[in-house]
Amino acid sequence: MRMSEADKRKLESEQRAIIRTTNNDLICRDCLLRMADDVIFGNTSSCEQFPNHTKPKSVLCGGGCEFYIQE
Repeated sequence: MRMSEADKRKLESEQRAIIRTTNNDLICRDCLLRMADDVIFGNTSSCEQFPNHTKPKSVLCGGGCEFYIQE
């Protein structure tokens, strides 16, 4: 059974959409405030500066962070 072009585009789009972001992808990679995200995946979106809520969108999209402290 051949896939239609629309199905191929949908499949390609979905494959790009499910790539996990980790601390290694962010400025957080060597920040003293980061939480380990190798076991608890949700820790990528939190840190000691933001323990009860999500890091700012600018940080999660690859930007800088005013609280960054390099190891």
